Amino acid sequence: MDPQVVAVHVVVNPATVDTWGTAEFAMVLPKDARPSDDPPVGCATLIDWARALGAVDHKVSRVRVVVQGAGDQGVLIDNLRARVIRRSQTPEPAGVQLRCGGQQGAAEPRDVEMDLDAPQPAARYRTLIEGRRPLFGFTLAKGETEVFDLTAFTTGTVEWTLELDLVVAGKRKRVEVTNRGRSFVTTAAPGPRTYQVPPGGDHWIECVHTPRPACPEGGPPAHFRYDA
Repeated sequence: MDPQVVAVHVVVNPATVDTWGTAEFAMVLPKDARPSDDPPVGCATLIDWARALGAVDHKVSRVRVVVQGAGDQGVLIDNLRARVIRRSQTPEPAGVQLRCGGQQGAAEPRDVEMDLDAPQPAARYRTLIEGRRPLFGFTLAKGETEVFDLTAFTTGTVEWTLELDLVVAGKRKRVEVTNRGRSFVTTAAPGPRTYQVPPGGDHWIECVHTPRPACPEGGPPAHFRYDA
């Protein structure tokens, strides 16, 4: 791939992206994770902290992709799809779940979305225009920039990367988009316990599984347990 055709920048910490300012973020730690310190309270810091321990996104992964035209010829980008490396319809076992962010009653804006459980996962615009969903695609001239925010979801466990399909001077090209050189992993594994920082809260609380996690506001500070 000619590196001069497009330049791609990826933001993999969704808590730093204003599009998802009202979203709830959830991470699942590995089964064998035993951190020596409690998780940080702030979402942006928590996500980096958890991923350094090998955590993956719970149910939903959010990625901002910034694409800039870098060549003299126009570039048509007509598809953004997932290359599935590994997939399990049943969520694989995992460790505790950590949640932060979210505001009750606030809608989560989305630009494009992707069902990772589809046979061939591909991005589509979420918003309908005149009752129809527009086809994914845009054209970039040199120096022009397109920013889109992807929400990818699964009910199982999926390891994946992204691929941009381009057309330049009538020829098809492909650009791989990764998680800082690694694959993305998204899982719906519930984990043995769930901890959350309520919106606007300053400490962690432990949620109750009945059977879905219920996280009461105003609960006492949690005492973390990472074993099953």
